[in-house]
Amino acid sequence: MGEIINWMGGWPKEGLLAAADWESRLAEADAPAESSGRGKAGPAETARLRELLAEAGLLRLSAPEAAGTTEADGTTGGTGAGRAAGGAASAASAGAAASRRPEFVVAAGADAALERVARLWLQPGDAVLVESPTSRSALQTFRKAGVVPHPVAGDRYGMLPEELDHSLAQLQPRLVYAAPACTDPEGRSWSEERRNALLRRCAEAGVPALLDDRQAALLPEPYPAVPEELLEAGSVWTIGELPPGLIGGLRFGWLALGGLPAEGSESLLEGRGAAAGVPLREQLAVLSWMEDGELGPLLETLRFVCRARNGLLAEQLRLRLPDLSWREPQGGMHLWLSLPEGLDGDALLRGAWLNGLLFQPGGAFYAAEPERGTIRLTAVHSEEKTIRAGVERLAATVEEFLARWG
Repeated sequence: MGEIINWMGGWPKEGLLAAADWESRLAEADAPAESSGRGKAGPAETARLRELLAEAGLLRLSAPEAAGTTEADGTTGGTGAGRAAGGAASAASAGAAASRRPEFVVAAGADAALERVARLWLQPGDAVLVESPTSRSALQTFRKAGVVPHPVAGDRYGMLPEELDHSLAQLQPRLVYAAPACTDPEGRSWSEERRNALLRRCAEAGVPALLDDRQAALLPEPYPAVPEELLEAGSVWTIGELPPGLIGGLRFGWLALGGLPAEGSESLLEGRGAAAGVPLREQLAVLSWMEDGELGPLLETLRFVCRARNGLLAEQLRLRLPDLSWREPQGGMHLWLSLPEGLDGDALLRGAWLNGLLFQPGGAFYAAEPERGTIRLTAVHSEEKTIRAGVERLAATVEEFLARWG
């Protein structure tokens, strides 16, 4: 059988950035981190991280005129063109930009950012509205916090507005969680109209909308930014991260609080630096790496790798398992499969494990009424030879089950 092939997702040990290059960045960051005597990044460093993430399209709540400003006083913290643009802005426009600038909290990955929201914003028994299907890890986080996730019906374009209206009125949720840019597990992008409808209805109901953008960087084209009028109408929060496989061993994510402040949301900012879970040396190394312009090219490479490996996975599945069905993902790292009638994802996993393959059964991606005849495969961190072998193991498992029942 050989080694277990793990297609459950998670964080690979290796990344596209060479380990030696990352170690060099960390070594360069050691001296300033030690000499500062601080355990967290300062306002200027945090503001620059936020600015660079916005420029890369990973943080999509910043007003254009807000780029380059710091949390401390609204002065420009960038260099080059960003500093020149900031110097040219009038005091009035700088003040307006500062009022719209999102608060920014560093976290050890998007899951840690979501856990922060669950721990500091939500209370046991609170209702949270989610997509169906939705992120397995998000459901686990909510349930661990004693929160009750409720699915909102939708279609390929996103949550159905009339269903969202009904759930907002009946359940009075504390939060609405969705990933309109790139859903997990399907890798589907909502229409911009549906995303805006969600934000508009959340604003009218006074409920914060939490958008999970962790896979947005892996779309072939940027997903539309949140319109300014919607940021001015309600609370729009996002979580994101540098994607797994970019820098081996690094979990760097964030929580951004945009739009109107929700009553009590200041709790989400308490101890934000000290509780980041990302050592100062790693924050400074990421900042240095991004300042040198290396994020964009590496993201483009990762997008290519994901497209190529998911394409090979789909090709092999069509050849070996033509009875499986799926919709081609628009982006992201996963492939969401519907199994032949009668097969159960959990039972299939137990058989696949004996054949040396692991994946995510689909039932865990539903807040209620799970569709158990589904599975999620995450093969983007596997080489071509491993992808071919993994599909052979999956095919053997499916054939064993069908023969047993045939």
